[in-house]
Amino acid sequence: MEEQDYTITAKSLCDAFIENKTQAERAYSNKIMKIAGYAVHVGPDMFGLPCVELSEEKESEGRIICLLPFTDYLKLRKVSQGDEVVIEGEVRTLYDKAQKVVVKSCRLVEHF
Repeated sequence: MEEQDYTITAKSLCDAFIENKTQAERAYSNKIMKIAGYAVHVGPDMFGLPCVELSEEKESEGRIICLLPFTDYLKLRKVSQGDEVVIEGEVRTLYDKAQKVVVKSCRLVEHF
């Protein structure tokens, strides 16, 4: 896994996967990236994992699913829906059914 200090917006990352999934996987998959956006969902995902969904607007549907370790549930208490955040994690791929990019092993980097 290659690590780099690179911040991308939630919109840019998701759009790249939707426009050309194969090319986006080559460019981003398995890379550690910082993703900036608005938290549009904070809480457990459908499997009960701590999750923050990011989007480019406060009131829009999530485009990036950021999964955090179970130990980070308490850290999510300081993040509310609509907050601007930067989350770092390992980009995986596009979840085709929901048209959302999955990012695992995340951590909260900045909270505005």
